[in-house]
Amino acid sequence: MNSSSPRRILAIGAHPDDVEFACAGTLARCRDRGDAVSLIVMCNGNSASSTMPAEELAAVRSRELNEAAKVLGAETVIELGLPDYGVWFDRETLLLLTDAIRRARPDVVITHFEADYGGDHNNTLQLARDATLAASVAGVKTAHSPIPKMPYLYMMEPLGGFGFQPQIYVDITSTIEVKIRMIECHRSQMEWMSRYGGLDSREYIRTVAKFRGYQAGVAYAEGFIAHGSFGHLPAGGVLP
Repeated sequence: MNSSSPRRILAIGAHPDDVEFACAGTLARCRDRGDAVSLIVMCNGNSASSTMPAEELAAVRSRELNEAAKVLGAETVIELGLPDYGVWFDRETLLLLTDAIRRARPDVVITHFEADYGGDHNNTLQLARDATLAASVAGVKTAHSPIPKMPYLYMMEPLGGFGFQPQIYVDITSTIEVKIRMIECHRSQMEWMSRYGGLDSREYIRTVAKFRGYQAGVAYAEGFIAHGSFGHLPAGGVLP
């Protein structure tokens, strides 16, 4: 894979809206340069309501996720269907994610930061770290065949940005409106975040992107940290 070749980019989020908050502008930039972009979502989002039954809410959030993926132009959306608070660092979940990564066949993976605010997020990173390796190992058997090489691994900014200082910035000035349209697809979660945490999702996205933009010298940016582990660290620039 040379520097000008189209890449296969995979974002792994714990919940249906996590990718939209943290890296959707970069995914749209990847799409615009000709990369194939895919999404894996670990949980079905069935807990973020005080009025809707869990099964009904999971169906709503799946529809919203797929609406957002259409805005992005994602090649593949893989929903692992775990319940909220159900991402555990165990062999069963590791194999589930390993097979999903083999299905997506990425060159680059973007997922959660190592000090995020909840176990679903933190365990998703640990699983992604091991599953990206396992996906390339022929001795690990799943339904899909191994990928030829362990993908590069990046961590995206957590909600609130606590403890996160980017190493890499991506200019999303041209795709900030795509990011906003994607989060607007998650209507149930926007309502929940507003009522439960007092968060205006649109304002939050613009504020964080503007702040990272100030740091990077552009109008809007997203920040990332390359995962510093053997095989996961790229030698040069991989993100736009």
